[in-house]
Formats: sequence, structure tokens, C-alpha cells
Amino acid sequence: MMRALQKISQQEFRATLATVLAALLTCPPAQALVRFNDGRDQIHTTLSAGVSHDSNVHANSDGRGDYVYSSSITADYVRRAGWIGVNASISVDAARFATLKEEDFANPGYSLEFTKQSGRTTGSLSLQAQRESRADAAVNLRSESWGYSSALNAKYPINGVLSAAGALGYSVQDYVDETLFSDLGTYSASVDLFYVMSSERDLSIGYRYRFNETSRSTSAADHGINVGIQGKLIRGLNGGLRIGYQTRKPDTGLPGDERFDSWTAGGTAVYALSKRLSLSGQVSKDFSTTALETSVDSTSAALNAQYAYSSRWTLNGSLGWGQSKFLGEGGRMVISLGPPVELGAQRKDDFLTWSTTLAYSLNEHLSLSASYSWFQNWSTLAYADFARTSWAVNVSSRW
Repeated sequence: MMRALQKISQQEFRATLATVLAALLTCPPAQALVRFNDGRDQIHTTLSAGVSHDSNVHANSDGRGDYVYSSSITADYVRRAGWIGVNASISVDAARFATLKEEDFANPGYSLEFTKQSGRTTGSLSLQAQRESRADAAVNLRSESWGYSSALNAKYPINGVLSAAGALGYSVQDYVDETLFSDLGTYSASVDLFYVMSSERDLSIGYRYRFNETSRSTSAADHGINVGIQGKLIRGLNGGLRIGYQTRKPDTGLPGDERFDSWTAGGTAVYALSKRLSLSGQVSKDFSTTALETSVDSTSAALNAQYAYSSRWTLNGSLGWGQSKFLGEGGRMVISLGPPVELGAQRKDDFLTWSTTLAYSLNEHLSLSASYSWFQNWSTLAYADFARTSWAVNVSSRW
């Protein structure tokens, strides 16, 4: 199937797209593709197709661009019956590059989630698998990998104002090119205590442990504590914010890999200026591990605006900033691309990005969008100093 998708010509792509659009416009409305068990079980499907241009396909200073023709199909199953709810999904994303044929891909994805929203103890169990093809700005190369993840979350009320929550997680990033990239496995566990301050606001305190190990016998252990607020932050501003302190102890066998300490944060907030215009913001600061085994202290912030001109037309805009500090002496196996090679604690990246999207919904089944984005990365490593612009036009339908 993957080979067949990769062999579709541009003419076939346009012909298929025209046929799909004609069919969508003549189909009668329906709430779901399949409904049974008195509507408690539903199956939806989403089809999309688009064309885009990426000025920097590999996210590095070489700056090779190309046109990309993409398509996807997703089938979702939802069950709402009894104590346990079920969410399941299967998808295939495919793309053809006009000149960089070696970057063509057809990536499947799977997800399964069981939820319990009633009773004294609530929580969820989720499983996911997704094949990815992307440009990684941390290593300035395109990579192909399988991502596997599982998570167990539970929350239990202790009394009228106190509740406890816990989570266990495991994920794997399995790269196709194991000669250059290192597979990464991550174990995580967290516990949180929530206090109901009012009907509009909760306070929390929590602890998180995370352990990363790579296929090249390197590892890193993280410990973090945080305090947070959820619900109404200030008048008119709703969301959640956590701020704390964390440490990372790498084990790579290289000098300079001592313990690293940093503050940590994560949160989102939404503010409605009017019925049509709303603002939202996100902030994140955390340790991570790159595909070349380097520890990174990353900070990012974004501001988004959405204006609903009508029930059919919406305009979105976003502005983002971020900084990545590469820690220790990890990542020395990267290919030298010309002196000076600045890695480890000597490398620091800053980026600035903005984007805008215009979306139109003809009805509940057919939507169109056009977007443009700009991204600039400034790095102490010359090969990682690059600019990237892209535009895309997409059509999608959900049944």
C-alpha cells in the first residue's frame, strides 16, 4: 500500500481530488458515517488533501526547498456506553515531493484510549503508535521514526476539597536510520495533590520522575517539583499554569556531564476579548534529549489569536519565540560540517516564528484552509542557522 501511494502521479492526484470534492458537495448531511447501539457507538472518517511549498525541507543552512502534495485519511471510533468510554483511531498520512523523491512517505498511525469519567475514581489508559517523517531543528536533518507511547492516569477525591492524581507513562522513539540517530525510551511517573480553593480555581503541588535511555547505552534521570493553579487565573483569563524546579543527571560516559539544574514551567491560558475574537497563550520550559543523545534545556512561548468573522470564515494568527541551550558534551558523534563545530554547552539556538491561517467551512462536512508561516533560527552552530517559510492550501471533509 505504501509503494502504491508513493507512485501516484500529480495528474492522478488532481483528478482524485476533483472527484472527491464533487462527491462531497452532492452528499446529503449526516452526523456520522456509521451509528449503532442507539447512537452510543459512532464511526467518523476524515479525508484531506493539499499542496504546499517548503523553502527549507531539511531545516538547515543548505536551504533546499520543494513542493509537497499531501493526502490523509482517518477513521475514528467513539463509544459512550457504561462506565468505560472508548476512543480509537487509525490513519494514513502520505506525501509526495516534486523533486526530492527520496523524502516521499506514507505514514500510518494508530491510537486507542479507554476512559472512566464517572464514579469515585476517574482516569484513562491510552496507547498510541505513529510513524513520522519530519525535519528536526535540533539536529538539522530530516528523520523517519516510529513513535510508541502508553499512559495511565487516575484521579481520586480524598475529601470535599482535596484530591490526588497519579500518572505512569512509557514512550519509544524508534528511528529508521539507526546508524546516525539514537533510539530513545522514556519512563515517567508523577503524583499531584489538588486543593479546591473555590468553585473557579484549584491549586496543586506535584512531583515528577522521568528516566531516558538511548540505544547507545546513555541515559538521563530527571526529578522535578512544581506548584500550579488551574481554572480562573485572573478575571477573564482561564487556563492552567505550573512552575517548579527540576534537575537532570546524565550518564553518557563523557566529561562535563554533571548534574544540571533549571526552573520548569508549563501552561496555557485563554482570554475572550469578544464573541468573535479570542486570545490564547502557551509557555513551556523543560529538559529534553535529541536524536543525537544531547541534553537540551528548552524554553518556548506562543501567542495565538482567532477571529471568527462568521460561522463559516475564521482567521488565525500566531507568534512564537523559543530558546534551546545544549547541555554537557553529548552529541559528539554528529558529522562535522566544517569548523568550528560547536556542540554541547557551547551551542545555543534562538528562534522566532509567526503564521496565519484563513479557514472556510462550507458546512459540517467540508472545509478549506490556506496558511503561511515564517521561521527563523539563530544558532552558534553555522549549519543550524537557517530561515524557513512555507505556504499550504488544504481541503478536508469529516463524516
